Amino acid sequence: SCINAKEIGNRQAAIFEAISCLTSNDILLIAGKGHETTQIHDNQTIPFDDAEIARLAINDLKENIND
Repeated sequence: SCINAKEIGNRQAAIFEAISCLTSNDILLIAGKGHETTQIHDNQTIPFDDAEIARLAINDLKENIND
């Protein structure tokens, strides 16, 4: 469900949910990582690019709309 404020511990899930909640004229700011393309999780550095995740979320949303 789309609400004004919600904490989601998984960054990818948070980006997907935020993008799925957007409506006409909304603006989404994904802050905190900037140009970084990795994320540290359990002492491991894993690939993670906010821009790529946002593109995946948008494409997923488009596919669901077209189904």
